[in-house]
Amino acid sequence: MRFLPRGHDAFITRTALLGSAFGALNLFYTEEWGWILALAMLPALLVRLAWRRMPGWLLLTWLVIPTLIGDIAVVTHTSTMVLIIGMVVVAAGSTRRVDTIALTVCLFSPFVVWALDTNSWHRGIGAWLWSGGLLLGWVLGRLAGEQQTLIAELERTRSELADAAVIADRQRIARDLHDMVGHSFSVVLLHLAGARMNLAANPDEAVKALQQAETVGREGMDELRQALVLMHRGTPAPTVSGLGDLEDLIATYRDAGLHVDLTVADGVDQIEAAPRIVLHDVVREALTNAAKHALRPEASVHIGLDDDAIAVRITSPHAPGVPRGGAGMGLTGLEHRVCAIDGTFTASPERGGWTVQASFPRRLVEVRA
Repeated sequence: MRFLPRGHDAFITRTALLGSAFGALNLFYTEEWGWILALAMLPALLVRLAWRRMPGWLLLTWLVIPTLIGDIAVVTHTSTMVLIIGMVVVAAGSTRRVDTIALTVCLFSPFVVWALDTNSWHRGIGAWLWSGGLLLGWVLGRLAGEQQTLIAELERTRSELADAAVIADRQRIARDLHDMVGHSFSVVLLHLAGARMNLAANPDEAVKALQQAETVGREGMDELRQALVLMHRGTPAPTVSGLGDLEDLIATYRDAGLHVDLTVADGVDQIEAAPRIVLHDVVREALTNAAKHALRPEASVHIGLDDDAIAVRITSPHAPGVPRGGAGMGLTGLEHRVCAIDGTFTASPERGGWTVQASFPRRLVEVRA
């Protein structure tokens, strides 16, 4: 509906144009020298359009004086309509105390004519009708101003929410790419390290490790390429941690030279999809960090299960001198995912090593976004 005002300035402009049209109509309903008064007040609203910062009290004074004179002398008949629209324009804007005083004076101006007893129509019900019309203009302008203020506030809020959504989406993409690239290339580095150590003593093992590194690297690049294509099309990146067997995930690290001591409670395969995905995420990220930073290539994974919750604990010997704060991108992303399903997450040094612990429900009533 394009004829409706859009924005505060558009509302003021269209209202002022409507008032100017009533001002032009007023020229045809004058008697004797009343046309002078009608002509004097005609430019007021047009000046307001050009002078955006025109004081409200000035506009109302410009309109109310010719209106009062015309009604007292009974030479104009419709000029009060222009004054009503002038009150709408002033009330819709930001009003100061002097503007409020001017609006109040205009509201009671018909009773000046009533008190002078020069106009029989005003002496009857006319003064009350005109005053009611002026009050209606004041209220309408005030409501329009509040509505425009609310619309502006909603626009600001929508802009802030859009910015927050963009930031959240970037963080999600960063987490997904970190998980995808970090996992694949940590395994590649383990294979390359094994190849370097076996290059002289056992060339065949070195060649095998290099082949495995190439295979994992190619798979990682394929996953990264697919994720980037989906992101380009506006589709979220696929979750790397699927519902595959947990043993396969551990075997990947064992094949790359990381000794993993795994203890898994019975029934893990029967837990719901979302907790199981988070479980894979926690194990994968913790083992990736162990492969990067552990003092020795070893880690211990313990997964417990009861009727209500899953508890996972991964420990590894931490290399001295390596930062151990849990503010990395991967650990931060893990904490977000675990907390999103009403779980708890910690990553901290313990007994000369590094421990990652997470606990979350095995059945979800509702998953928060």
